Amino acid sequence: MAEAATIVSNWKDASTWSTAQLPAREQFGRWCEFVNEAHLHWSIERSSFDYFPAFIREGRFGDFRTANLTASPQARVKGTRGTAEIAQDDEALYNFLYIAAGSECLTIDGEDIELLPGNLVLWDSTRPMDFVTGTDLHQVTLAVAHSRLHRIFPRASEFVGKPMSCASGLNKLFIDHLLALENQFGDLTREQAWRVLDTTLNLAVTALENGTEIVKHNGKFELLEKIRKYIDENLDDYELCVASIAKQHSISPRHAHRIFGEEGISVSNYITSRRLDRCKIELASPACSENSITDIAFRWGFNDSSTFSKIFKREFGISPREFRHRNRH
Repeated sequence: MAEAATIVSNWKDASTWSTAQLPAREQFGRWCEFVNEAHLHWSIERSSFDYFPAFIREGRFGDFRTANLTASPQARVKGTRGTAEIAQDDEALYNFLYIAAGSECLTIDGEDIELLPGNLVLWDSTRPMDFVTGTDLHQVTLAVAHSRLHRIFPRASEFVGKPMSCASGLNKLFIDHLLALENQFGDLTREQAWRVLDTTLNLAVTALENGTEIVKHNGKFELLEKIRKYIDENLDDYELCVASIAKQHSISPRHAHRIFGEEGISVSNYITSRRLDRCKIELASPACSENSITDIAFRWGFNDSSTFSKIFKREFGISPREFRHRNRH
């Protein structure tokens, strides 16, 4: 099986690994260990294989991870992620799992989920799960911290374990983007990386909503998407608020509140989260190095630097000044 190219150094802790580096009898055992190192902790049923050709490539940047994984074409591998395995991981992650080739069966909340080429599913690292690989498995995963996804999509947990096809349309657009990101991300600067990952997350959320029937009713899905787009295009407007949004879309403020409330977030909190993400991008950007933190905060709609710093630290666990320092070195 051909081995993929490596992710270059712009991915923090980037690495690629192949069983071809090991004696045949040691390949499967080491593959199991690397799955735990790169892809959270699992108890994998240890079988005996004469050889186990496979590769894993993984990378990390900020609160995102990527993992590109194959399993032996001849092997069926079983793994369990229960309370003991979950307790070994400090991070809580949502994982967008795409099957590029082969097949895999997941069991989440007692329900079997059969995944074939072109299928995408969301799974949650804090919930027990089993997997069984089919032959010729090749999967690509984008993982994002719970806190990051919840800021723009609080109802993410409702979409866990609901597979969708990515053969065409918007879902295919997301997968094409994801595969390009995984393969070429190392060519980007840190500033570009923040911007691209922000776009990636928005595409992922839209793909989830587009691929299921959970929120698509009575035109609310389309209206929600229009409002989100309007908010993103007007984040620098100090007057952006539920009243101005409602007026722009010919609805009442109460209706706007209701639409976002059904997503588990308020309009004002959604606006704040999107402004914070824009500030993060500019704080990491060399092109904005001459701009003060206050200038950046004011550019994206905050009108008090002290309040901005408190909100930023509460959301990200680090001050804007320290975040800027870390992303310049």
